[in-house]
Amino acid sequence: MSARILVVEDDPRVRAVLDRGLRLAGHDTTLTADVAAGRAAWASEAFDLVLLDVMLPDGDGIALLAERRTAGDETPTILLTAREESELHGHAVAAGATDYLSKPFAYADLLARVERLTAP
Repeated sequence: MSARILVVEDDPRVRAVLDRGLRLAGHDTTLTADVAAGRAAWASEAFDLVLLDVMLPDGDGIALLAERRTAGDETPTILLTAREESELHGHAVAAGATDYLSKPFAYADLLARVERLTAP
């Protein structure tokens, strides 16, 4: 099944790997590199899943997620972060994250989570 996936990731290499891998798996992707572009895309299009980096150049991915949840958006969201703090996981869950992956992650792990969350 093809899912529409929003990727909000500032690292161009990570963004390209995610785009390529998700497209090879049959998904459609929309790529953004910061909170402002992610917010605009997320508010204007329907997605089946969002992959959201926590640390973005113009803000915090967790704050963006909390904003979308407050607006009533329940799109499954996987947070991606290079930060290791255990309290960050609590903030992610409190903001409404569906899942959470620390970078670096195995692509197979990410794809398994994507498939689980986008299955009919």
